[in-house]
Formats: sequence, C-alpha cells, structure tokens
Amino acid sequence: MTGFISFFVVFSLLVFVHEFGHFAAAKLSGVTVEEFGFGYPPRLISLGNWRGTQISINTLPFGGFVRMNEDDPDVEGGLANKSRSVRALVFSAGAIMNLMLAIVLFSITFMLGAPTPVEGPGAGIYMVAPRSPAHEAGMVPGDTIVTIGGAEITDVDQAIEMIQASLDEPIEIQWRREDQVMEPATVIPRRDPPPNEGALGVALGPPLERVTYPIWEAIPMGVRTSFGVVGAIYSALRDAIAGRVAFEVSGPVGIYQHTTEAAQTGVARLLEFTGLLSVNLFLLNLLPLPALDGGRLVFVALEWIRGGRRVPAEKEGLVHFVGLVLLVMLMFLVTYVDVRRLLN
Repeated sequence: MTGFISFFVVFSLLVFVHEFGHFAAAKLSGVTVEEFGFGYPPRLISLGNWRGTQISINTLPFGGFVRMNEDDPDVEGGLANKSRSVRALVFSAGAIMNLMLAIVLFSITFMLGAPTPVEGPGAGIYMVAPRSPAHEAGMVPGDTIVTIGGAEITDVDQAIEMIQASLDEPIEIQWRREDQVMEPATVIPRRDPPPNEGALGVALGPPLERVTYPIWEAIPMGVRTSFGVVGAIYSALRDAIAGRVAFEVSGPVGIYQHTTEAAQTGVARLLEFTGLLSVNLFLLNLLPLPALDGGRLVFVALEWIRGGRRVPAEKEGLVHFVGLVLLVMLMFLVTYVDVRRLLN
C-alpha cells in the first residue's frame, strides 16, 4: 500500500506541475483557458469558474490537463490564435516547470542531508542494481560497508578484493546506514553478473555520511545537480542511439517498482528519485515527436521558417493524432517488457 501511495503522489505531482506550467503561461499570455482539470475525464465534480476557466476534479486521479484550443487558429482567444512566441512559451512552460520542480526537490534533499564522501574506514555504496545480491540483502545507495566476513573494511580496494575472492560463495557483509549499523547479511557475489553491475551489484567508493546544507548552499547545489542530470541523460541517450550502450526504457510498471524501492529508503531518497523523474519528463516532453510539446514546437518553428505560413490545422492535428497512437502503443510495449522483466 505504501508503494502505491508513493507512486500515486509522485506521478500526480509530476504531471500536475507540468500541466500547471502550461496553465500559468497561458493565463499570463492572455490565452482563453476553457478548463483546468485535476485527473482525467470523465468529470467527477466541478469546483466552479475562476477567471473564465472551469476548474474540475475528474475520475482518473493521475495528473491533470489544460483545455485551451491548441489546434484551430480561427477561434478567438485560443492558443492556436496567438503569436508564435506565445505558443512557443506555452508549449515550453510545462517542461520548464518540471525542471524547476527538480531543482526544488534536489535542493530540499541537500537541506535534509545528502550522502557525502568522507575520509575514514569503510566502502560507500553509490549505486545498487535492481535484483542484485546487494539489493536482495537490503543495501541501498548511501550505505557504507563496514565489515566483510567479519573483517573490518579499511578502504574500497580491500572491499573489492574480498568480494572478488568470494565469487559464487556465501559471505557475510555488514553495513552502516547513517548512524545505525545494520544486522549482517549473507550474500553470494556472482561470477558472471549482468553487464556493468559487478559481482555484488553495487558501485563502491569512499565511505559516505549524511551532510546537511543551509538553504543558501542547497539551492545552488540543487541547480547544479539538475543540470548535471540533464547532461548525464543526454549523454546516455546519445550513447544508446550510437549503439555504445544498451537502450533501456521504463514504463509505469518499472517506475512503480523504482518508486516503491525509493520510498522504502526514506523521504530524502524518494524526493531525489522524484527529482530524477522530473528531469526525465522535462527532456522527454521537449523531444521533437508528434503529440509531445516538442512536436508542437516543431510546427511553430516550421511556421517561422515558412515566413509565417502555417501548416494547415487539420494536417497538424492528424500528425499529432498518429503520434499519440504510436506513443500509446509504445507505452503498452514498454509495460509488457517491464512485466516480463519483473516476473523473471
């Protein structure tokens, strides 16, 4: 139940913030917004009218939507009736709000306390692969390994050496989570792990301690982290397209699983994970694909290139409709792959 609630809150927050960005930009630009809905139709209840906009709560509780006539340029006051700059601003505003949300969430995690490399004995855990021996034992990013086989760990090299010496054999590992030393667990390091995972399924480094930062330091760190994640995702996508790394995509099932795992490790980790998702949503929506905000921005750019001549509304609408159908089909395919991966 905790996992479902966490997933519901995270997913709804991401979509709602995105749609609120469109809504706010449209209102500030003088666009007639017919309806701003919490969740998706059919409509459950109307909360009334605010400055010409119907506010509604709908039956499907995830996210929200903004209705503002994006397709017919002959409708006075609608978004399609506005200038290129206004349309570009409104189409971009949702993604920009997701990036702003990520900055806020990462800043909060730094104020709550972020795992930080420190000097001293032990080996910090910086990443845990799903379904790996470390994951099954209960290790999470931010933990620090303190003993292996009863021997105290002095540094990362010693930890790696002892793990490699116990391939396919049970070994007892104990780790520290913040100020609490956890109960030892028996794990079996894999001789032939999946690519880029390692025998235990962890990325190790210097020991970690949770360090809190004042707001005037946390906000710049949140900004740097958000743009660092943007760069990392862009690099990973570029490498995947070039065939240098495997192309991996998670749908709702995979996101639900990762959200549940993050929620189990504490509020700070859940906020950090939500920030990562928000950056992903920022980039995804700006991809130049039909039905996405990036696809609509492409048509605005085409209008500018064509000297103000628009692509006919019915043709643009058809392109976005076909794109939406393909995206839904892709979502079903990714969900199927996620379910198979989960069952395996």
